[in-house]
Amino acid sequence: MTKRTWLFRFLTTLLIFGLAACGGSGGGGGGGGASIPTATNSAITPPPTTPVAITTAGGVTSTTDQSIAVNAFQSSSGALSNATTATGLVGGVQADNSGAQAKPDTLAAIVRRHAERLKDHQSSVTSAVQVATQPCSGGGTLTVAFDDANLSATEVFVNCNEGGAVLHGTISSSNVGVSQSLGPTPGSPYTITVTATFSIDLSVATAAPASSVVTQGSFTFTAGFSGNMQAAANGGVQPGVPNRVQISMGGASLLSSNGTARELLSNFSITVDDNDALGRTTISGGYTYASTIIGGAVTVNISPAIVYQPQGASHPISGAVTITSPGSPGKIVLTVISIPVVGVRVDVFANAADASPIDTAALTWLQADAL
Repeated sequence: MTKRTWLFRFLTTLLIFGLAACGGSGGGGGGGGASIPTATNSAITPPPTTPVAITTAGGVTSTTDQSIAVNAFQSSSGALSNATTATGLVGGVQADNSGAQAKPDTLAAIVRRHAERLKDHQSSVTSAVQVATQPCSGGGTLTVAFDDANLSATEVFVNCNEGGAVLHGTISSSNVGVSQSLGPTPGSPYTITVTATFSIDLSVATAAPASSVVTQGSFTFTAGFSGNMQAAANGGVQPGVPNRVQISMGGASLLSSNGTARELLSNFSITVDDNDALGRTTISGGYTYASTIIGGAVTVNISPAIVYQPQGASHPISGAVTITSPGSPGKIVLTVISIPVVGVRVDVFANAADASPIDTAALTWLQADAL
């Protein structure tokens, strides 16, 4: 795993701890007169986007094809929410007292928490900008601002040190929309939908392991929360904790860098479905993936969907990705398998329309993660 830098695996290093109070009145915040700081990072140079050639020569499947297949596959699987249930990210990831590193967030988890804040935000009567700044435990600050008049929200990290991870940059949303359908009695179902255009320019630096990751780009998202109504203290009803969260993300460009390694996800559409009732997380969609690791770009289609069960598992139990390239007539299909090994099977086809592969290799998860 240390040899590659899958785009969404970069995003799993975004360790955003203990932000349950972000929608509140954290220290130093206040009303419309409070200032909003700025925090930016240097622009990332995109990786090569020349189509990568798929090797269709005979013999054992080439390590080049294996690397293309595994990296393209992992760039999607890293997008899932890392919560063990669909309820685990309302308050942010918390560091424990054991000294161990807290569990990191994925892209879907970051979007989900942001959508939770938008869903739960109480609009200002005067539509004034609401700004709240709070100190981070190891230094630096986090500022959260809601602009109800312009339907936008911003989170600004200024050298915010939490649990040994230093965050610097900005997460924001615009064109925010929230709609809901609430049941009338306790136990009746509800749905709440949040839509927005999401932008990210965030760096995360850690000392152990030593890493400095920057993520930049923008996309639209829709987050759907569903569950059951519960009794409220005032005698009425209110939405209970959601038991299913569905997040769809789509956009033209999302860049990430880690040292000299750079990755780009473009023309992407990815949906992550956290379903507590079924105890699983499902990922579907497609995208173009480019990186300095594979030296160019390929097109990836997820079908059938990638399934993690139980939720939060390190590897999926089923699913496949099909990888094609305008530079080659063939294709690579990576399929999650349990026989003859627990891992993946990489099939190489001479032509994209062919039904039978010309080459096949089975890899354990340990072998796949080492590519």
